[in-house]
Amino acid sequence: MLARPEGPDPPRQYPTTLVRLWLVAAWAGHSEADAQAGPKPGDIRVQRWPEVHVADWRMKAQLKAWLNAQVGREPSFREACRINGWNRDSAMRGVDMAVELISIGLSA
Repeated sequence: MLARPEGPDPPRQYPTTLVRLWLVAAWAGHSEADAQAGPKPGDIRVQRWPEVHVADWRMKAQLKAWLNAQVGREPSFREACRINGWNRDSAMRGVDMAVELISIGLSA
């Protein structure tokens, strides 16, 4: 395997673990996430990150369903998947990809 001539990618400024924490905290209406993860990037409201950074409507819907389930606004994520006709494993991969896209967008 050949090494990339320009070197490895630099670490992300906003890793997915922090993005996930900020999203769940924002959906729940808590501001304590800043104390644990540091200040959020930019001036865009966290609730708008899925709209700004995720173009695929299905991934956006899966992320919002997962967030709503995490904060207890809707039934479990499993139930949301059943209602929407999503395979749970595929939907969870959609959630992970949406968080990854937000992380990439914020770190760019």
